[in-house]
Amino acid sequence: MTPTWDGTRWRIQVRHEGRRYSFSCSIPGAKGRRECQKKYDAWYYGEASGDKTVERVCREYLEDLKARRGETSASYYQCAQYIRLYIAPKCATKKMCKMTLRDWQSVINGARSESGEPLSHKTLTNIRSIIMSVIKFGYADYQCELPRGELYIPQGHAKHEKEILQADDVRRLMEPSELWYHSYFCFLAITGMRPGEALGLRVSDLHKDHVTVRRAINSRNFVTDGKNENARRVIPIGALAHGILEKTIARNEAHKLHTEWIFCSPDGSQGIQKSAYKHWLKLKEERNLPGTPYSLRHTFISLMKNVMPEQMIKDIVGHAVSFDTFGTYGHILDGEDRRAAEIIDLTFSENVPKVSPKEK
Repeated sequence: MTPTWDGTRWRIQVRHEGRRYSFSCSIPGAKGRRECQKKYDAWYYGEASGDKTVERVCREYLEDLKARRGETSASYYQCAQYIRLYIAPKCATKKMCKMTLRDWQSVINGARSESGEPLSHKTLTNIRSIIMSVIKFGYADYQCELPRGELYIPQGHAKHEKEILQADDVRRLMEPSELWYHSYFCFLAITGMRPGEALGLRVSDLHKDHVTVRRAINSRNFVTDGKNENARRVIPIGALAHGILEKTIARNEAHKLHTEWIFCSPDGSQGIQKSAYKHWLKLKEERNLPGTPYSLRHTFISLMKNVMPEQMIKDIVGHAVSFDTFGTYGHILDGEDRRAAEIIDLTFSENVPKVSPKEK
């Protein structure tokens, strides 16, 4: 129940077991609404609004997030981890209603890694976002008011520059290798897919001129629906990307791995990001490559930004602002997928090592 203003006072009226109960407060504004809510909660729940601690509000927020996103989702895992590491140690026992903007800012200012090192700008931004989500959740539960101001990120925290592969790096990457996940890295560079999305590809997702992204395998080996609502999409592929997938499937069959996963583990089960990363470290050292597997996504965008329309890139990498099912899946009907595939092939063909007839 929520209080309503009748012109002279906030009021909640309920009927319980044949009896009518009324709770009111004549103080106007938000203060009066809170007082009225406290009276009702004290009667109904045995506790007044604003009595919950930050720890309890965070716990209830996580339960709500789990119900909405799922326990295996990346967003739930990150929120739970950040609350445990950075928010709860600073203010878990404090009353939610007593937390001021300065108190929340001190949580951000004092956040450190387990080793005591300052956190990156991105990590602090994520902490700020989680704090604001918890505050809004508490506000909806009449536990606090919205802050009168904004939380900021302290200066001096490193903004990590996105590492990308230059043209020579891409050529070295594309050279043949015996590493199991080598084709996986090449495919990431040519399509701009997220590492987990490529690992989630099944043979049934491959079509003549496109692949359909329906799932992802996260760093904890859970199969998810992807990072966000834009993750489920169709990606056009040309001869280069299609060839990589066909060769990878043929390699799996040659090893008698009758698996549905294209970029599977050596035993035929779903691919594992940690195992793939170990292969990347070997390849990185062997060929003097920068970055991480995720850097290959940034490499794709950097190579394409001057030769492909911005919206086409967004459609391919899943960066659309809003998700339109018909628009996304209808993309394969209007010919733009072929145009995109031709542009990608033309750009990357310059970086693919030439193979002599003997090597074939």
